[in-house]
Amino acid sequence: MARSRLMAKLDAAIAAAANPIEANCLRAERAGLLARQGQLEAARTQIDELNAQLAWQPNLPLRAWLALADGLHVHYSALDRGAQTSIEQAYMLAQATESLTRLHALAAAWLANLAFVDDDTLRMAALLREAFATAGPEHHGARARAALVAGCAYHFAADSARAQPWYEASRRHAIAEGDETHLSALMHNQAALRASRARLALLFDDDHGDAAHADAVVHALMGAESIGHYDAGVGTASLGSLVPMLRAQVLTAQAQWSAALALFDNHFEAALADGLARQAPCLLADRAWCEWNAGQPRKAQVLAAAAQQALSLPCDIDDRAMATARLAQVYAALGDAGAAQRHREASQAHYAAHRSQQQRIVVLLDDALAGTDPAQV
Repeated sequence: MARSRLMAKLDAAIAAAANPIEANCLRAERAGLLARQGQLEAARTQIDELNAQLAWQPNLPLRAWLALADGLHVHYSALDRGAQTSIEQAYMLAQATESLTRLHALAAAWLANLAFVDDDTLRMAALLREAFATAGPEHHGARARAALVAGCAYHFAADSARAQPWYEASRRHAIAEGDETHLSALMHNQAALRASRARLALLFDDDHGDAAHADAVVHALMGAESIGHYDAGVGTASLGSLVPMLRAQVLTAQAQWSAALALFDNHFEAALADGLARQAPCLLADRAWCEWNAGQPRKAQVLAAAAQQALSLPCDIDDRAMATARLAQVYAALGDAGAAQRHREASQAHYAAHRSQQQRIVVLLDDALAGTDPAQV
């Protein structure tokens, strides 16, 4: 396994630090990287040690860097929205401290990331503009993260052409930073969004034909599989159930029922623990469809009921559209025409709302990033 270049750079900077406070700030940054790599126990130990030092020797820069590290630890423990509080604290402390420009830009970029996940697109756009305006040319971590969010947001809004230059900018800065963990995140986000678009197209879009949709699904599966190989090579271990669940959903779209069910059976519970509870309706509906096609109608019935129940909990609108569309298929196959029709109508309403959401995102991004050339960020 290759050692992270960014970790090596941080270790060297810690050894060469001019004073203990500078070294401890770098150690806090290192703890955040450990959390992103999935080395959660090592990250927690480092954060706790630094917090103990902070208790008897208060220092604002260290407090700010530790707040970011703590937020990243929470986020990578289970994609937990509890990360918001700590990263907001890092952002506010850095914003008010002239010497923390790099942290200010980095925290703004991470908050833009969280805002995108929470569908707070107005704040996401404003934070992206702030991150790019604040980051210096050498602040590769902040620029890589902000560019990734911009790329993902355009990709989510079905504008791959505008997403690609931002993805390239994100990759360029991650390479300059030596941040292999960010490159893994870039690959995962691209693959997940590609898979989501392919699955949406199969369920809702009759304009481009089955062959085009099947080709998109194949590319999505290739992307999902490449993440696992890359992570194994660079030692990234965070949120290990995400890739298997992504593969299971793509395999379902490919009608590879047994292969998909094996992944669902082995990784579903871990996926919920890793923070995919908001995707539970989609995952359960896909499992139900696989079970019906595998000749298990009773299991399909139970899983469809669980998917319906999960829809009462928070769920992103595109996932809600896909879950209800899949449930319409399941209930039609089970012979429940009434339930099938209700889910079919719900799926169309959710899909229309998703399309409106996509249009809104493009308008907000275009306005926020006007005059910002991804090739120059």
